[in-house]
Amino acid sequence: MMRRSRVAAALMGAGLGLGALGGLLAGGGRAAHAEDGGGSEFAPIYRVLESPRCQNCHPAGDAPHIGDHGQRHRMNVSRRSPDAGLPCATCHRSRNAPFAHGPPGVPGWALPPAEHPMPFEGRSAHEVCEQLKDPKRNGGKSLADLHAHFAKDAIVLWGWDPGPGRTLPPIPHAELVKDVEMWIAKGAPCPP
Repeated sequence: MMRRSRVAAALMGAGLGLGALGGLLAGGGRAAHAEDGGGSEFAPIYRVLESPRCQNCHPAGDAPHIGDHGQRHRMNVSRRSPDAGLPCATCHRSRNAPFAHGPPGVPGWALPPAEHPMPFEGRSAHEVCEQLKDPKRNGGKSLADLHAHFAKDAIVLWGWDPGPGRTLPPIPHAELVKDVEMWIAKGAPCPP
């Protein structure tokens, strides 16, 4: 299955600018702008959540991905691996390996639990936005908790320091935090 990031790269290579492409990606094929019902505040957040740094640990299924192109994690690792005696921390230590494409690391490395897996992969901006706001699907988080997660969680911060050989999310972390604050301040609207 081709990931949106690869589609985006192909379209950019074809000469489409970020402005035209941003609207397409932000709405899962639909533009997410104020003129079509609102939710444009979520577009830059969605762009980050669609990046490999987020989608690799927020897959559509139980198996995490690795790298920048969505390859399935090696060694048949899945959300169930810790229950079978193979916790993520077996390889994912408290810091990144010092060599390109080595095991990334940060304290507490783990997938979201099965009770609230929070998949981003293959979901539209509307679906991801609604999922983020729903305490039944987001681990009981309020909007203030979501802000703290985006602003301070070690695993989120890792996305902007992923170790050698990995791309960064499409916007700086400080910009993401400001975008989350603006989205929440406007009532956390979701695109249609």
